[in-house]
Amino acid sequence: MTEALPLHHQVSHFLVQEAELLDLGDFDGWLDLFAEDGIYWIPSASDQTDMQGQVSILLEDVPLLKLRVARLSHPRAYAVSPSPATVHLVGNITVETGTDDITVRSKLIVNEVRDDVSSSLSGTATHQLIASGDSFKILLKRVDLIQAGGTFNALSIPL
Repeated sequence: MTEALPLHHQVSHFLVQEAELLDLGDFDGWLDLFAEDGIYWIPSASDQTDMQGQVSILLEDVPLLKLRVARLSHPRAYAVSPSPATVHLVGNITVETGTDDITVRSKLIVNEVRDDVSSSLSGTATHQLIASGDSFKILLKRVDLIQAGGTFNALSIPL
């Protein structure tokens, strides 16, 4: 237990850092958390196992994420003007170590306010991490939204 606790603390700090970068709108800093071959996936159902053969809400590799971030920061990005204010809450973090990676599960609530309209998304995030220096890199970030089967506004910012 004593060896697992420092890892749990490091991973928790990493997830909180990721949430803070998103809340600050530092999407370039957020992108730096991904491994070069990292994937960001929001499946359309929590039991979805096939990224390629089924429809997803979002499935992007790092080059596509870079394009998304460039669009978000463009002065003519009217879809995100004015920029939304967000709060990402991360909790109930569990850590499982593998031979080469670490699987982290957490609960996620994202509150967004734009034009005095508030919206909220929540679900379970699963991160596959690899060690990188004194921190980690994201190989896979999967967000299973509890609203995935319903309707919700377009995702203007990363979750």
